[in-house]
Amino acid sequence: MRNGAFAGIVFAGLMSISIATAQIADAMERGGSISWRFLSGNYEITGAISQSGTLSAGDPVMFGFQDLNNDGVALDVLLDLAQLLPDVGLNYQVPLIATVLSDDGITAIVRWTGALDPNECIQVNLGATVNVLVTHVEGSLQGAVMRIACQPDHLGLLPHYATLQVVPNGGDTYNYLRAQGYLFCVPQDTFLINARIFNMDWIGYGGGVPKSLGNVNEDCIVDDADLLTVLFAFGSSDPDTDVNGDGIVDDADLLTVLFNFGTGG
Repeated sequence: MRNGAFAGIVFAGLMSISIATAQIADAMERGGSISWRFLSGNYEITGAISQSGTLSAGDPVMFGFQDLNNDGVALDVLLDLAQLLPDVGLNYQVPLIATVLSDDGITAIVRWTGALDPNECIQVNLGATVNVLVTHVEGSLQGAVMRIACQPDHLGLLPHYATLQVVPNGGDTYNYLRAQGYLFCVPQDTFLINARIFNMDWIGYGGGVPKSLGNVNEDCIVDDADLLTVLFAFGSSDPDTDVNGDGIVDDADLLTVLFNFGTGG
């Protein structure tokens, strides 16, 4: 198809398209991932061992959204405890299922909760390395998701610009990590220990529109600028304009832009 003829058809069809504001949850899911950083918190261990203290900030991590419970909403994440607590020895991934509690298009409240029962005897660092039969791990994160201006991810992990910021919401009731087990792997009440992380502060960034949806100029919206960029690069192998990554800018890339025209982060 000739570029000029195709462009004429395209612009004629786009005259009637308006750009709508999506719900926060839609924008979050469309972004495909969230960058997240634990900033601070407190920990407490009770039972056979009594300890407490503070936790310092961790390295930023990126969670790719998944639909772990097959409910049709890809906002679930796997919380890697080895990333959150690299020195403890809990090498588990806790599946956190997302629930959108409210969403007015400006701010959304999203809760991620999950648990697992490893029933595994492992070495854990509790000031000293000891064997612990880990029987239960559970976690919850609840965030207020708010729109921000299209900008680079402040944590430097997202492959595209961000349009959403996530901050803790709901206090200790919905932001915690808990674990239960038996010291020396002896399943008796005398050796029972309970650990928790609370008073958590964290931050996350998400949203935006990936290049795979036609946003080739990183302005967080698929519009005529993206269409023109793809048209001008038509037939080339420009990787920045090759929306589907197949090595050539062609009709498939143009159609992707068209199908997602008006999509904003």
